[in-house]
Amino acid sequence: MQIRTRLTVQFSLLVSGILLITFLAIYFFSYYNVNEDFYDRLRSKAKSQAELLLKVPQVNTEVLKALDETNRDLIYDENTFIFDEKNRLIYSNPTSPQSKSIHVSNYWLDEIRKAGQIRYTDGDYKVVGLYYKYPFNRAVVLLGAKDLYGQANLSNLSTLLTVLFFIVTIIVALVGWIFSKRALRPISKVMNAVERILPQKLDTRLDVPNQKDEIGRLTTTFNNLLDRIETAFQMQKIFVANVSHELKNPLTKIRSQLEVSMLKERNTADYQLTIRSVLEDIQELAQLSNTLLELAKVSEDQKDLLTETIRVDDLLLDCRLGLAQANPLYNIQLNFEELPEDDTWLELTGNSTLLKTAFLNLMDNACKFSDNHTVNVDLKTSARRLTLSFSDNGKGIPKEDQSLVFQPFYRSDNTANIKGYGIGLSLVERIVKLHSGNVNIYSNEPKGTTFVVIFSKL
Repeated sequence: MQIRTRLTVQFSLLVSGILLITFLAIYFFSYYNVNEDFYDRLRSKAKSQAELLLKVPQVNTEVLKALDETNRDLIYDENTFIFDEKNRLIYSNPTSPQSKSIHVSNYWLDEIRKAGQIRYTDGDYKVVGLYYKYPFNRAVVLLGAKDLYGQANLSNLSTLLTVLFFIVTIIVALVGWIFSKRALRPISKVMNAVERILPQKLDTRLDVPNQKDEIGRLTTTFNNLLDRIETAFQMQKIFVANVSHELKNPLTKIRSQLEVSMLKERNTADYQLTIRSVLEDIQELAQLSNTLLELAKVSEDQKDLLTETIRVDDLLLDCRLGLAQANPLYNIQLNFEELPEDDTWLELTGNSTLLKTAFLNLMDNACKFSDNHTVNVDLKTSARRLTLSFSDNGKGIPKEDQSLVFQPFYRSDNTANIKGYGIGLSLVERIVKLHSGNVNIYSNEPKGTTFVVIFSKL
């Protein structure tokens, strides 16, 4: 079901429900008031007839009947009965007991004497019973009649309310259909505009008519999404171009060396030299491929990899040992002077292989870009935070380049003469974010750079 149809149905049901409850309440109160008014009229007439007959000596049954006939049109099909204490009928209207329309029994007469006043229905008749006391005797008065006028009014009212209910419901449905179309028109415009956006036109943005309403917020959300998609496409293009470039260089070198070797016959030493050079290029390709695979595997939603409890100081010692064995010229200084008494402050929940890769990249970069191939690693901990600092004394990173160094394949101008691919720091940032941390860059004066890694422990 479309939103427009759903809104129309819901709006119509809501208004119709309120209308139905209102009309039922009107009918109920009208029915109650009509019945109460009719019973009051019966009660008043029964009392007046009893008083005329029993209190006024000049009025007898014949006179009372004559007076009653003059007011015959006020109450339809009136039946009046007056009984004495011995249940003897002393007055009746109609005159013939066979023509009476309400049933009279000793049970009802006794109930009237007990309660003093009752009312009940007898078929289509509404009946009022009064126990009337006068100075020398007592009498029971029964008066019943049909409320044709009131019933006719209630019938007319119910017909009117029923017709009004269906008419208003139809009008509400039509108005709701038009209203929902008008309310959803901005959404339709947004949908049509989004459908026209193609991969070749990712720079297109939607017009925001009003930023304060929900449609404006939805449009702004779409524009923000388009910004992220455009950025992702651009990064993908740059990534593919950089990968192609990085793969092209060693492949071109391998091809050129092999083609040169095949131009003429050479001695064994020349062939061995060519083979060693080709092997070095192949090793570079393998290292680049492995780094790209690691970069592709690490993302912020892979929380299922974080299952180990890791001692960060032990991991740093393993990194120093492995990096020193691979590069004897590197000098890695670990500063653990502020170790806490509680060993749990040194622990992180994560993946030891990924964290080791991140720490090795930071240490290797610091040693590679330092004049004396030295890196200083400081470790500070608390109950909620663990901070690592990797400092070098190299040329430093210009401020304009600090926001770009975490992009894949980015390399600043002052690192052009140092071998590398520009992937390490991007991999570091992804690993740290996966472990709910962040990486910051600080320039050292007069030269050098410090990378600060902060892990928050919940």
